Amino acid sequence: MNRQQFIARMLQAGLCGCGAVLGFGQGLGIAEGTAIKPQRLPKTQDWIADLEQKMIKGAETPGWRKAEKGEMWIKSLMNHMDINLDKKTKIRLMQACGSSCYINAFGIAPEEKPSRGEAKRYIVALKARGYEVRQDSDKTTILFSWGHDHQNPQGLILSDGYCMCPLVETGPAGLSPTFCYCSTGYVKEMFERALGQSVQVELIDSLKMGGKDCIFEIKTLPI
Repeated sequence: MNRQQFIARMLQAGLCGCGAVLGFGQGLGIAEGTAIKPQRLPKTQDWIADLEQKMIKGAETPGWRKAEKGEMWIKSLMNHMDINLDKKTKIRLMQACGSSCYINAFGIAPEEKPSRGEAKRYIVALKARGYEVRQDSDKTTILFSWGHDHQNPQGLILSDGYCMCPLVETGPAGLSPTFCYCSTGYVKEMFERALGQSVQVELIDSLKMGGKDCIFEIKTLPI
């Protein structure tokens, strides 16, 4: 905006007195008595819009308060689920949430499934890392846990008592174990992609259930 446009806008807004109008007009070479044509100016200048957004942002609820409210809402939701839903329904619902969490993190599973050889190599790698794997004629059973070397995205370690889920990594106190079935859905999605077949996942123990680790039993067809 140049000086003449600025003065014209001030005139339009009625912010200048009659004497000031005369002085400005003379300074700009506008003949006395000449009508100043209104100019089409933006309703809000860019810097005003930016300032407005900063003011709105500054008035938002602090992140720690949002997290605190979120924890209590999750706790309340789990309590209502415990009261109103049977166990199978609760598990199915929470597993769906866990599966969605995995998909949001790693994307939709590729159409091409891993080969039998790739699945076998995955099992060998699990054994090498110390996971218990039992291979019978009718099924393969894997005892999987997050273990001491697993951490959430920000680096909080499971063995230090922090949950893998950032939503409830430190609380809230008294959270229903129902929430942990979300992890069974996450683990189910992870193993089905790696093995190329459907698996069953059972939650054995978890931090929120009072344990020191989150342990899952995975059952699948022979590999």
